[in-house]
Amino acid sequence: MPYFRIILTGIAKLLSKVFSMATLTFFGRIPSQDDSKVSFMGLLSLYWIYILVTTVFPDLAETFIPFMPDDDTIVRIASIVLILLIPLINGYISTKMKNRDPDCSKIKQTFMGYPYTLILGVMSMVLLVLIPLIKLPNILQMHSQQQFAIMIRKGKYDDVLKEVEETLKKHQIKTYIHDPKKLVWFNFVMLSYVLEHIFNFKIAKKMKYITAELEDNEVEITVHATDISIVGPRQDVCEVKHILSEEMRPVDFYFTWDHSLQKLEDQIQEMRHEIEDGSDISMDKLEEITEELRKASLGNEDWNAMRRQIYKLECDYYKWKYEECNEGVEKEND
Repeated sequence: MPYFRIILTGIAKLLSKVFSMATLTFFGRIPSQDDSKVSFMGLLSLYWIYILVTTVFPDLAETFIPFMPDDDTIVRIASIVLILLIPLINGYISTKMKNRDPDCSKIKQTFMGYPYTLILGVMSMVLLVLIPLIKLPNILQMHSQQQFAIMIRKGKYDDVLKEVEETLKKHQIKTYIHDPKKLVWFNFVMLSYVLEHIFNFKIAKKMKYITAELEDNEVEITVHATDISIVGPRQDVCEVKHILSEEMRPVDFYFTWDHSLQKLEDQIQEMRHEIEDGSDISMDKLEEITEELRKASLGNEDWNAMRRQIYKLECDYYKWKYEECNEGVEKEND
């Protein structure tokens, strides 16, 4: 029994990791406060597909449904119960997402677990084979993959794609844009359908690749509506990510998925516009934003992105104050 639990736990962790890799590859990132719930839904959905199989082949029940007696009728009844129950569990989990629209009906969302489970289950089965094949060339070449976390504002995908390309070209990095393969595109669209219904807001169904040439190496950049993924030799990947992190300004996108933090980003942008217009800002308000950030449940990537915005705002503020003081001294001297 202990061995069975160890094996089951290991399989669960592996499948959860594969599903997380799938969302990064085909969709981008999930809100930091909800990613574990979405991965768990993917894991349950995959198990649901296997339970479907036991209704046709009851002998497999020993593998997929532990502690089942050697009776085909009981196995089929147990399978049917699980087939009906698991989608409702998935639907219920989707009502607990931090970034879900609270006005959406919980009952309707719970019953939407049936299409969610079917789509996620079929996708998970395909991705168990597809992900290793897609990742194999990068693994053999010991390539690194890093994510540049963003959330593109509605209708601004093409603007952000152009900004990424122009930012790299300023550093004499040659780029060209191309479309994903049809199989990748299909998985992206299906996953987008599920996630936009779970969170109850539209997600741009756009996905482009940018190939960047750095000396003798190439780096592939995938621009999702929710994420920029960078794959290639580690040093080149880090260089591209650092360029984009330092120079891209969050005008057409957010750095975070989470709604509460996007409101903080809007406040930071408003304060930046005030400085650009020559108006003073309240440092007490900036301290309040910093305090809210400390209390937020965030991954390192999102936290660093938010902290970097605050740091840049502070730099812009003190630079503006310095220039204002210099102007005042010059007027006095005149």
